[in-house]
Amino acid sequence: MKRALVLVAATALATTAVHAQATSVAWHYQSVDHLAGQVQDHGVRLTWTPVRSSVVVVRDDRTVAALKPGATGWLDSAPLPGTHRYEVVRHDLTGPAQPLVVNAPAYLVGAASRDITPTGVVNQGGYGLGDGRLIPQAVVGRGGRDSAKGEHIKARAFVVDDGKNAIAIADIEVQGWFAKYEFGADGLQDMAAAVAKQVTRLPVGHIVIASDHSHAAPDTLGVWGGPNPGYMDLVKAQVVAAITDAYAQRGYADLKAGHSDASDLVYNQSCTEALNQSKTPDYPGPDVCATPGKDGMVRVVQATAPSGKHPLTWMVYAAHATAGGGNGVHGDWPQFLSDAMTTQYGGQGIAMVGALGGTQPCRTACAFTKPSNPGYNTKDRKTALVLNYGAHVAAALRTATPVSGPVLAVQGFIREPIVGPAVTALFTAGKYAGAELLRSHESPWVVGQTIRTVVGAVRIGGVVINTTPGEGFPRIRQDVEHSLGNQAQEVVQLGLANDQLGYLISPASYVPIIAAEVPVNDNIIFNVSPTIGDHVACADIRLISTLKLAPVVPPTCLGYGVVDASGDPLGQVPVGGITVP
Repeated sequence: MKRALVLVAATALATTAVHAQATSVAWHYQSVDHLAGQVQDHGVRLTWTPVRSSVVVVRDDRTVAALKPGATGWLDSAPLPGTHRYEVVRHDLTGPAQPLVVNAPAYLVGAASRDITPTGVVNQGGYGLGDGRLIPQAVVGRGGRDSAKGEHIKARAFVVDDGKNAIAIADIEVQGWFAKYEFGADGLQDMAAAVAKQVTRLPVGHIVIASDHSHAAPDTLGVWGGPNPGYMDLVKAQVVAAITDAYAQRGYADLKAGHSDASDLVYNQSCTEALNQSKTPDYPGPDVCATPGKDGMVRVVQATAPSGKHPLTWMVYAAHATAGGGNGVHGDWPQFLSDAMTTQYGGQGIAMVGALGGTQPCRTACAFTKPSNPGYNTKDRKTALVLNYGAHVAAALRTATPVSGPVLAVQGFIREPIVGPAVTALFTAGKYAGAELLRSHESPWVVGQTIRTVVGAVRIGGVVINTTPGEGFPRIRQDVEHSLGNQAQEVVQLGLANDQLGYLISPASYVPIIAAEVPVNDNIIFNVSPTIGDHVACADIRLISTLKLAPVVPPTCLGYGVVDASGDPLGQVPVGGITVP
């Protein structure tokens, strides 16, 4: 039987330059007999009955390989999502060809990780303030920890490619990371630029790098004494390696996305439920909430290769990485769950934080936590967290639906006034308290009393990801979701993405209430501006409109936009920002 092979997927793609130089093929040659094709994880395997003459492999009317007589097969080892037509032809006979159709996944997915565990005693970030030289550690409740007694923290990354566009998302298991640093080229923007230099199909605007905000991980912001010498360079190199390796590991995969309601595992700090942080209720009611709303959904995206393996299981949840457990230096629940998902599902498990503003995790059970959680009665906190969160990952996957559509990404900038007194104090005099804020003070990142930060959006088919450069409130994601109506399958808010500017309170009307809670809630202390949360939400909505979606921009966004849409005049001022004594 004379057959040709046509490989069909969801999107088209031009021939890759990896193969032999393309030449036109006259279709009067006869195909080999019994031509068959199998889609594998990393390519398409063609097989046929051997012939005495040499043969040519043709993809999409172009020669991609010339083989000697007797060849029985060939692997197209550069998997390309799209519709492709293969034929293996011999030169000694002529005759017609009958196509064979094979369906391949529409995405390429790769994932990788690199170890970033520090050595020696390190400053951990998240609790108290400073390195102890001005404010005693006994007062602020923090101190150095020996990383040798801790766990292995990592930089984890994945890449999704539809053949036309590729995006990368990475997570660093540290307290936080700035877009740009005052000293050195180790900011998140520098990392993305280093990746883009190596992988041209991953421009800076297609790369999202976040941190997991663990309060048991190294301080890379400077607020708690800062990192050890050389550590920043190490992490940068490992993040770049993880992303580039994830790109190199890309293979065919189908994607599915789902969610599971885990609202009983986190509490809103402004609600009376915050008074019930133990299994036995301490507050009997009534339920009151000054700033309603929390994001309790566990959102999951999983990739499945033709072999049935899962190169990626990605989870996002809005629980502060203050849940505890583990030993010494660690990445808190995102690290614990990432490791557990890697073991359970194979490939790379990557857990990241979502909307962190105004919420905290139950450690591990609140009075309203459902006893049905598998870790409810587990004493070891790390084990309990993995059991509870892992059960919701499994539940989300059971009801997950296929993902389809283009891969697109966009990035922009916004500029906000620096209004928060605590942030201003850290910029100007933090170093005298052992709390030197290491973020760049230079233009365009800080100009006068204004600060510039990064906003962005990513689309993976029906999954829309809006990035928040800090600990965003859940209202940001809610506004994005409402703007899209039924256009999105899942809306995922990524926290501490591309920058870390503290709490992004939204809506702005919540600011006076949050400020009044300062004795028990530090959200207002680490807040740059009362309007930054709303500004981030509106900027993300406007950016999403460039991803072949049509969000409805709410009236409240009339005063907010993306400054680089019309230029950033302040960003052109060749002077530094807040004066440092």
